[in-house]
Amino acid sequence: MGVVLFALATAAAAQTYKWTDERGVTTYGTKPPPGVKAQPVDTQPRGPAELSPEDQKRVEAEARRRAAIQPPPPPPPAPVAVAPPVRGMPFDTYIRLERGMSEGELVLRAGSPDHVSTEDAPWGYARVYYYMPTATDPFTTVVTLRSGRIERLERTRKF
Repeated sequence: MGVVLFALATAAAAQTYKWTDERGVTTYGTKPPPGVKAQPVDTQPRGPAELSPEDQKRVEAEARRRAAIQPPPPPPPAPVAVAPPVRGMPFDTYIRLERGMSEGELVLRAGSPDHVSTEDAPWGYARVYYYMPTATDPFTTVVTLRSGRIERLERTRKF
């Protein structure tokens, strides 16, 4: 154990040097190459505990001065509500839908709708899925569901 402590103390006491090679690269190490001008580097840690009381007061005053002249950080930007992009419903998907098809099968084939609403229909409440028009498919598709099944399909040109 004593040998390990001696080795650690010797390694910690080793001098560190700084030098610049012929390519202009600054290098640090414990042993500079022969013939190279090297400068010793102070690697002893310095902290507030090692400062004199006068130096400590000076450092604290400088820190307060810097904190006083720094502007407060800007507030974070307000979140912007972004509507999901309109997906629409291609015609080849529309022609594969039929009355009586389940809501799960509709969503599996057509994907989630662009808008969903619940309406009061003559037979009770109905869920209505809207697939909005896009530049490539200028039709609004409205699918009315009752009891989890497709009751009505409508497709109207909107552009």
